[in-house]
Amino acid sequence: MRKDLKFILNNQSGVALMMIMTAIILLMAIYGEFTFESKISRIKATNVMDRSQAKLLAESGLQMAMARLRLYKEAFNKLESNATAKAQVPPQLLNQLWEVPFMFPIPIADGAGADVKETVKKFTEDSLLDGSMRVTITNISNRMNLNMLRFDTAQRSAATQNSESTENDPNDGIIDTDPNSITTNVSIDQSLYFLLKRLVDEKKEKDPLFEDRYANINYQELVTNLKYFVSDYQSLMSDPLAGEAESKFQRLPMTPKYGPMSSASELFAIPGWDDELIELIQNEFSVYPSVKIDLNKLTANMLRILIPNISDENIADFFTYRDDPEQPKFFNSIDDFKKWAVEIGRVVSEADFTARMDKFKEAKITFGSNPNLFKVICEGMYNRSTYTLVSYVFMPTQEAAPTDPNAIKPPRKENESEEDYQKRINPNSAQTAQLLEPRIIEMQIN
Repeated sequence: MRKDLKFILNNQSGVALMMIMTAIILLMAIYGEFTFESKISRIKATNVMDRSQAKLLAESGLQMAMARLRLYKEAFNKLESNATAKAQVPPQLLNQLWEVPFMFPIPIADGAGADVKETVKKFTEDSLLDGSMRVTITNISNRMNLNMLRFDTAQRSAATQNSESTENDPNDGIIDTDPNSITTNVSIDQSLYFLLKRLVDEKKEKDPLFEDRYANINYQELVTNLKYFVSDYQSLMSDPLAGEAESKFQRLPMTPKYGPMSSASELFAIPGWDDELIELIQNEFSVYPSVKIDLNKLTANMLRILIPNISDENIADFFTYRDDPEQPKFFNSIDDFKKWAVEIGRVVSEADFTARMDKFKEAKITFGSNPNLFKVICEGMYNRSTYTLVSYVFMPTQEAAPTDPNAIKPPRKENESEEDYQKRINPNSAQTAQLLEPRIIEMQIN
């Protein structure tokens, strides 16, 4: 046995085969890892290229949207300077320059003719776009600007110098919690309190969990914290509740902006304001500038702010009247809305309506029909990648400068008619306002 064991131990046949097999197994593992990493890298590179292409498509859609808004601006300004043309082109027709969505490739209806199909096919073939794109432009000029809550140092000083007393100051920071106060006070803070309380009460009735979470909600504190965040620091000294708001921010700790908000996301940084409360008011309030609130985009809640005593039945009648599919109504001016409120809906008297609109005007809240604040959504899609740009576009309005009656008028030219002479010396006489270049004030990438 000793000799047999010694023979077995000294026998090395088959060792080379074991080493080769081990090397093959190691090489196969390395090859598998290399192949896997190569596939992953190739997929990553493809995804990066697809996303880059989708991004280019979305940016192209944004450029097209801005071009359409510039075209709308030019057409609007042209009509404003030509009273005859303005009377023939209704605003709803002018709005079609921007409000019609765009898709690429252009979809073809089943009943489209052969010439239409051929035209769309040729356009698609000649186009340099590779992938698909969707562009929508929405009018959001129907919201009150929360930045109007801010106390401005310069305005405060001017108001104090022009007033003998600061008693009964509507901007003293204290909210009137009387349910009827909204009928006499149309300020932004009073409107915010009135609407937020109404929406919270309605949700409490439907959601017991929500009622438990917001059983002790303090509306005055919410408005004060918001006002403290956006106001000039020196102006806050006149607000008796500023000290309490300051302590709230110090406990976070956080330094307020002391300036107007430029993005709605800044609301989440304010003590007390959470997702659910912001979601409740997002369709009526924003942080973006708007010259006028569009009467054709009024919501039920905004109607309650305009006419506090309006009933649910009257609100339903309003939308039935305005959005009639067979014969929709378009409010070109506040007088058109007044006609419904006073004569058709009969929800308010003419005197009360005029007095209330005057109060809104004093609070620098005006109403009209020309949109100037837009939400542009551009989606670029390439293979499995999607790139979305959400842009908020503001189109400022410049009022026509009035003619100085004491200015020296140039002499009339030879054979110049009176009409041409008046147009030359007063080029702004026929226009009420001019839209300026659209500008992107915020952009979100999804």
